[in-house]
This record gives sequence, structure tokens and C-alpha cells, in this order.
Amino acid sequence: MGSKKMIQDPQQIEAILAKAKFIRLALSDPETGNPYLIPLSFGYEDNAIYLHGSASGKKIDIIRKNNKVCFEADIETEVITSDDPCNYNVRYRSVIGYGRAQILEGYDEKVEGLTVLSEHYGKEGPFEFEEEKVKRLCVIKIEIERMTGKEYGF
Repeated sequence: MGSKKMIQDPQQIEAILAKAKFIRLALSDPETGNPYLIPLSFGYEDNAIYLHGSASGKKIDIIRKNNKVCFEADIETEVITSDDPCNYNVRYRSVIGYGRAQILEGYDEKVEGLTVLSEHYGKEGPFEFEEEKVKRLCVIKIEIERMTGKEYGF
């Protein structure tokens, strides 16, 4: 099996994000000091992650108080077994990133984020979004400050 290796090439990191189906978003509530981690569908474009969901809830409450976030995405993940359980391993390619989340307020910026999300899952635009639905939901943009990649087993 291959060794653990940092991925330095930004194009390889972006390729992992392009192929990943979900990210895990880590938040920290400054009032309680508790971490909060959730899996989400996402879109990626121009060094930004886009998310969408309900306009209220724990995720939104925490982002309004502390917009520093961390996210993780992985692909090609597989458990490698062995006759000796102490030799089990995991093959993967992953990205961890850090940034600041902002809740988008304007209709056009929300539509831009929803378009990136839709395209990430294989749909081709242009898209028509119902204005009332767009107004009701929350679209979050994470401006990425830094990302690292890692792979093991290849």
C-alpha cells in the first residue's frame, strides 16, 4: 500500500472537491464552547464553497455568532482489511479547508450559490428558481482562506 502524502497541487485539491458529494462542516459555538459538525451537500467555485438550507436552526445561529469554519471532503475512501486486525487501514483522498462563512442576503447572490450547487451535482444551467423559494431559504458562502490535501494508499 502507498504512503500518506500531502497534496500540494491546487488543481489536485480542486479535483477532490469536484468529485466529492458531501462536505462535513465544523462550527464552534462561542457561547457554549461546543463544536458542531454536520454533513452537507455543497458546490465549489472560485475558491468558495456554497451551502443551502433552512433560514433558521443551529447551524445558522452559530454562523451568526462565529463565522470561522472548517470543512472536510473525501473521495475514494475504502477500508483495507487484513488477516491481522492491527494491520487494517483506510485508503482515501481528502481536503481540509478553513474560511469564513457569510449568509447571503441578496436574491442574485443566492441564485449564484444555488447555481453552483446544482452544477456540482451534474445539472447544466441556466436554471430557473422560484423567487419565493429562494427568498425563504438560506444560502451560505464560505470564502476559503486555506486548504490542504492528503492521500493514502495510492
